[in-house]
Amino acid sequence: MKKVFYWSMLLFIFSIPISSYVSTKLLVIVFVISLLTKASGKRSLALEMRKSWDILAFLLILIIGLINTDDIETGFKVLETSFSLLALLVVFTRLNKSEGLVSHIFISFMSGLLVACLISLGTAGVSFIGSGNFQDFFYYQLTEVIQLHPTYLAYYLIASITYIVYIIFYNLEKKRMSAWIAIVFFFFLMLVLTGGRTTYVSLLLIFSFFILKYILENKTKEKAIVFSVVLILLVSLFAINSTTFFNLKFSQHSDYWERSILWKSAILANPNPLQGVGTGDYKTVLNEYYQSHGMKEYAIDSFNSHNQFIQVYFSNGVIGLIFLLLLIGRPIYLSMKSQNILGILLLFPFVIYGVTEVFLGRYQGVVFFALLHQIVIYQHYSSKPSFALDAS
Repeated sequence: MKKVFYWSMLLFIFSIPISSYVSTKLLVIVFVISLLTKASGKRSLALEMRKSWDILAFLLILIIGLINTDDIETGFKVLETSFSLLALLVVFTRLNKSEGLVSHIFISFMSGLLVACLISLGTAGVSFIGSGNFQDFFYYQLTEVIQLHPTYLAYYLIASITYIVYIIFYNLEKKRMSAWIAIVFFFFLMLVLTGGRTTYVSLLLIFSFFILKYILENKTKEKAIVFSVVLILLVSLFAINSTTFFNLKFSQHSDYWERSILWKSAILANPNPLQGVGTGDYKTVLNEYYQSHGMKEYAIDSFNSHNQFIQVYFSNGVIGLIFLLLLIGRPIYLSMKSQNILGILLLFPFVIYGVTEVFLGRYQGVVFFALLHQIVIYQHYSSKPSFALDAS
C-alpha cells in the first residue's frame, strides 16, 4: 500500500505542469490513498497536521468568510480551488522521513515540466509552419495546448531553475551535470517565451544570491560553473529585454501591464476592512464598483485585484490578510531557522508574485504553493534537513 501511495504521489506531481484536469483527479486519488495509509511509528494524523497549522488557520478563515457571503456557489468554488492546501497537508503527514524524498519530488515535477514545455514548443512550431506567425511562440499561444496560464508556467520554470542551480552549486548532484545545465538553458528559453516580466524580478534576486555566494565563499569547480551559467543568463536576460523584436512581442502579449487601478479599486470597494466582503462575494462587489466608476471594461472581464494580499484583504478583511501573511511567512521563517537556503529561495518569490498576481486564485498556483510549503515544513521537522546553509 505504501509503495502504491508513494508512486501515485510522484505521478500526481509529474502531472501538475502537464494537465490541471488530470492533476486534480490524481490529487483526489492520492488524498484518498493517504487516508488509508498508516504512517510509521506512533505518528498520528492529528499530531502531524498541527505542524501545518498555518494552512488550517487560513482555510478556517475562508470557511468563516462564507458567513458574510451571498454568493455561496462562488464561495464553495474558492474552497474547492483551495482543496490542494488541505490535500497535500494530509499527504505529507503519511510520508516517511527519507533523504531522497525531496529529490524525487523535484525530479518528478521537472520531468513533467520538461514534457509540458516540449509539447508547448512543438505545437507552437507546427502552428508557425502553417501560419508563419511568430506570436505562436509567445504567451497564451505558447501554452494554450496544455491549458496552462503562461504566468504559472513561469513560476514553475523559475523554481526548477533555482533547484537545479542550487544542487549544482552545493555539489549535491555529481552526475549528469551537463544534462542539468542544458535543462537550465532550455527552461530559461521557455521562461523568456512566456513573457513573464514580473517574474524576472524573482530570477534576478535568485541569481544575485548565487553570485554573492560565489564571491564570498571558497571557490570550487561546481560553484564556478554555476557562476558562469548565471552570468550568461543574466546577460541574456538584459540583452533580450533591450531587443526590439522581443520588446514588440512582449508589448503585444505579456503579463506586463498597469495594475494599480485594480489594486486601488479593490481597496476602496471594501465596505468592511475588518471582515471583508466575504469569501464568495468578491466578484459581485468589485464588478459593481467597476460599473459605478466608469470601468466597464474591467467589469466585462471580471478582473480580480491582481494582488494576492489586496485580494484577501478585500474578501476576508484584515483578519484574512494576517493569516495569509502567516501562511507565506511561516515557511520562510522556518527555512531561516533551520538554515534551509533552498526553502527561502523557492518561497520568497511568492511574496513578489503576490504583488502582481492572485496566485491562490487558480488551482495551478494553489497546488504549486501548497507543494513547496509542505516540502519546507517536511524539511524543517525532519531530523536531518537535506538542504542546510553550510551544505558545502
